[in-house]
Parts: sequence; structure tokens; C-alpha cells
Amino acid sequence: MRIAIVVTLGPASASPAAVAALRDAGADAVRLNGSHLDAEGLRRFVTWAAQGGFESARIVLDLQGGKTRIDGLGPPAEVDEGRDVLLMSASRTGPRRPELVLPVDRPEFVEALEPGDTVRVDDGRVGLQIIESTGTTVRARVLGAGQISDRKGLALVGREVGLPPRLLDADRKLIQVALELGIGTLAVSYAAVPGILPATREAAVPGGGAVAPALVAKLEQPEALDRIGDILANSDGVWLCRGDLGAEVGLAALPSLQRRLLGATLGRATVLVAGQVLHHMTVSPRPTRSEACHVGDLVAQGVAGFVLSDETATGPHGPEAVRALRRIADDGR
Repeated sequence: MRIAIVVTLGPASASPAAVAALRDAGADAVRLNGSHLDAEGLRRFVTWAAQGGFESARIVLDLQGGKTRIDGLGPPAEVDEGRDVLLMSASRTGPRRPELVLPVDRPEFVEALEPGDTVRVDDGRVGLQIIESTGTTVRARVLGAGQISDRKGLALVGREVGLPPRLLDADRKLIQVALELGIGTLAVSYAAVPGILPATREAAVPGGGAVAPALVAKLEQPEALDRIGDILANSDGVWLCRGDLGAEVGLAALPSLQRRLLGATLGRATVLVAGQVLHHMTVSPRPTRSEACHVGDLVAQGVAGFVLSDETATGPHGPEAVRALRRIADDGR
């Protein structure tokens, strides 16, 4: 069986020629990150994908699903260790404040935070220690200097927030455009949030007897392991996504959790692996030996394919990354 390679389109692959180069290198499908797209942007990328050789059935629209993000920050903000920032609902930010305000798209997430909690931003690139909460406004202290950008994800470490299974309006609008364009697959972030997969399935019913898009569950929370039966029953395949998963549990616990999730899903579902698969190729035309060995080991274990993210969305060596992954995956079978 051919190992599937899904490539993410972004600034480095935002043209028909760039998409065609990824296809010619061996890509099987394209991923569009809906968290960074509006309806117009989605239509534009679908047009480029089609002109580059990928019909709508081979496009995956990645939805925000149950994930929480910063929404409305404006320009990226550089933050230093020890700086205080505020988190509040994006609908409540109000007038300018002296502190840096991080608007959050789910008020339930902010309301659930308690002093002592740790929140990781953007797959753990920046940490926030919660020091004070009034319920609607939370004060946090920065752990580790870095950059915080709009639309980056937030992950609470060590416990579950208990978000309601509510699709955001932005997801609902994108789903309607996806149905109109005949996009073949919807990927749902934070699929372990109870009820989020059925809610997405219900929102993605096409009219006129058309075929409904397939639903991929993204495993990004430790709770996915306890709810794997329900996740598999309500999806058509899974992606094991190590970015948010690593932010949730920390690097030391990630290898064990990856093994357990693979053990719970391989043989029961089509499993693709995502998250820094060939991350070195965002700066180099060649992968590391460690990356090559890891890909080969995953293929030997039985994964059906891989999802490239920054390697093809922002890196300068996208086609080289696809060719390298194709060679390694084919030899690793």
C-alpha cells in the first residue's frame, strides 16, 4: 500500500506552480489550515490546488474544532520572561490597557483557569503561569521569552477544561464553503472534546444527495486515549498530532503517549502522523538521520501516512521534503 503524504499549503506554497511542484514530488493530498483562512481565502487556495493538480476530493480542510485560540491580538507581540499578560474573552477586551491583552475565542476556557495553572501557547513555544483570576479576566506570568501571534493555540497543562461541544461560527462558515466546493475531507482539531465530532458531522451534511466529506479526528489531547472508542466510532480516520499533544503533556511524556495512542488505533483505523515529521527541512534541504529513522519506524509499525506542516507551508524546501519523505517511507515498508 502506498504511504500517504498530505502537504500543508501556506505562504511558501501559495501558487498553482508551487502546488504542482509538491504534487510532482509525490504528495497525495493537500491540507488547508482553516484556523488561518476565511471563506475567500479558502476559495483561493482551493483554486490554486485545482490548478496545481489536486481535485477537491483530495483536499483536507483542517477545522478548529474543539481547540481554543488567541483571536484578535493584532501584530505579533514579543514577550519577556516574567512579564504579566491578561487573558480574556475576545468579546470583552474593551478599551486599551497598559498590559498586553490576549483575546481568547472561547470564554469558557478563560473562565476555567485557576491560579497555579499552566497554559502553553503555540505548541509550547511560550508558557503562561496563571497567577490571578476573576472569572472573566485572568492575569498570567510569562514562562520563557518568545513571540505570541494571533490565531495560535492555547493548551491547559495537566487537566481538562471541559469545553462544550460547540463549533465556532468561523468553522460553520468554512464548512458551508467546503460543501459547496466538494472538499473531500474535514479534519477536526481537539477531537477528544466530547460531542465535537457528531456536531461537525451534523454541520457537514451536503444538499442534493451529494457525498458528505470524510471526517478525520485529530488526536491532540491525552484524554483521546480514554475516549478512543467513541472517537473511532464517530470518525473515518485519525491523525496523531504531536504539536498540541506535546504542549499538553510535555516532551518527556510524549513518546510514551504516542506509543499508547498508536497501540490503541493501528489496525482499527487509518492513522496518519503529523507534527515536525521532517522539521529540519524547514531550514535544510535534507532531513536528519534521526528524522529518517523515526519515519521508517512509524511505517514499520503500520501508520498509513504523514502530514507535513511547516515543511511545505512556510519552509523553502517543500518539494525536497516531499521527495525525501516518499523515499524514506517507501524504503521503510
